[in-house]
Amino acid sequence: MSNVVDLLERIGQSSQLQSLTGEQLARELSRAGIEPAVQAAIVQRRPRQLEELIGATKNVCCMVHAPQDEEPEEQQPEDGGERRVACAS
Repeated sequence: MSNVVDLLERIGQSSQLQSLTGEQLARELSRAGIEPAVQAAIVQRRPRQLEELIGATKNVCCMVHAPQDEEPEEQQPEDGGERRVACAS
């Protein structure tokens, strides 16, 4: 599977590889030693079939959570006296 992923990564990074015709892409896949069924799924642009053939998990979600600057929360005075503000460091 890693050679399939490596090749797909190379294709994604190269505008020259992205513009290959179906036959040219099939030749490139064959040279890389990709199985014929996997080659067909790639050339025919069948992502679900490709997922099944290489054993990829289906529902994948990638994201990065970037915390934003938040204002400190105010705490209610416990003894009716001063107001306190919680600060995070």
